Amino acid sequence: MAKFIMVVGTSSNSGKTVLVSGICRMLSNKGYKVAPFKSQNMSLNSRVSIEDGEIAVAQYTQAMAARAEPSVHFNPILLKPKGNFISQVIVHGTPYEDRDYNEYRSNKDDMLEKIKESIDYLDTNYDYVVIEGAGSCCEINLLKDDIANLRIAEISGADAILVSDIDRGGVFAAIYGTVQLLPENWRKLLKGFVINKFRGNIDVLKDGFEKIEELTNIPVIGTIPYDETLILPEEDSQALEGKRVFGNLKSPIEVNIVKFSKIANFTDVDPLSSDCLMRYLDFNDDITGDILILPGTRCSTVEMDLMKKHGMDKKIMEFIERGGIILGICGGYQTLGKMLIDENFSEGDVGTISGLGLFDMETTFGNKKAIKNSTGKISIFDQNFDVAGYELHEGYSVSNETPLISLSRGFGNCGNSYDGSFKVVGNSYIFGTYFHGILENFEFRNYLVNIVNNRKNLSKIENDNYAEIFNKNMDKLSKLIEESLDLSKIIK
Repeated sequence: MAKFIMVVGTSSNSGKTVLVSGICRMLSNKGYKVAPFKSQNMSLNSRVSIEDGEIAVAQYTQAMAARAEPSVHFNPILLKPKGNFISQVIVHGTPYEDRDYNEYRSNKDDMLEKIKESIDYLDTNYDYVVIEGAGSCCEINLLKDDIANLRIAEISGADAILVSDIDRGGVFAAIYGTVQLLPENWRKLLKGFVINKFRGNIDVLKDGFEKIEELTNIPVIGTIPYDETLILPEEDSQALEGKRVFGNLKSPIEVNIVKFSKIANFTDVDPLSSDCLMRYLDFNDDITGDILILPGTRCSTVEMDLMKKHGMDKKIMEFIERGGIILGICGGYQTLGKMLIDENFSEGDVGTISGLGLFDMETTFGNKKAIKNSTGKISIFDQNFDVAGYELHEGYSVSNETPLISLSRGFGNCGNSYDGSFKVVGNSYIFGTYFHGILENFEFRNYLVNIVNNRKNLSKIENDNYAEIFNKNMDKLSKLIEESLDLSKIIK
């Protein structure tokens, strides 16, 4: 039987996801078989599990931290917002149905049974299961329907840790208020407090530690210092609020990413950030970079409509005339075609709309969702290299352009044996693909960047540093948590 540990928070963005990742890596480093778990996640950022099912990117990342094959049982319920209080409900990796908020809450017992199935599976197959809660664990207006926090600790027999972000201020009030608002049966599951993102001399907190322990009879088991050098994947698009420029700020190569209104899987661009200056663009911004990325989105037709309304479509055409390089991924790829046909308004309120017309391609919506770990080979001029990625798309595309990838596994364009499109227009290179994770393939990533390097007479890049950076940061996080927290009462 597994030992279950749960991390809940006083608020959203208190540090739950990062703490779970660090504990998973720490336990894995000690030789245990570890699984992350989040009963219910709401996110447009998702990846494909080992079973070809859809799970939140946070649980996928935590699985990588735990050195575990990502499974649908790590995130049995995934909610993907579609607008107007309606979400697509993903159950054990497969689209279940669209439900509005009230309908979903009234049928929570159905979802709870699915969650219990996954808890039983994890209990049988792992030594430790590290559970992440959602938002605040004591939203008193939601407690009776909450199936993402301490009800899960109760079901699984988990010891729970409450984490709070001191960088926001009011940390002791947040901790005390959380404890007092919890029902007694859930309050007793809390075995320790963790204070996250602390800057400065810890001695100034000691009186607060003593008082909060006296008031709650629950110990403070540690304080995690704020470490701005850690590079970790973001979970949700809220992290992009106010984020404009990141990556290698000294790089002579600039990558622009259109900040779609319903951007999804934005972590696709992260592998470029060690070599390039990265800049998010709003729809009315000018394109200033060497490479333009049209990323994934929940609603391709909506984004196409917004690009036209704000003049981004014309700016993209001017960028092509200047010899710019464009990469469209999933929904971004769909906008590169001539038409996006949505007769049943499955993508949103826009319906059928003409695309950018850079590819001789039409995309039709209303089909079954493609969910697949996919592989293939790219052949561009004299370059040939293997690539892997994952497909998560609704809509199928018929393209008359040169295929980008010859598939050995996957759905690709309209279920054919190829994926994506590629063409050269003057000095401009245009790439499109359904492969999320395409930039994690270092040969393709280097090829893209080196087009710009060659034009600027810069040194050629030949690195494969993305996986190395990820693992280095996970080990650094693990060490930070082990040195900062006393988990001896919880990890036995």
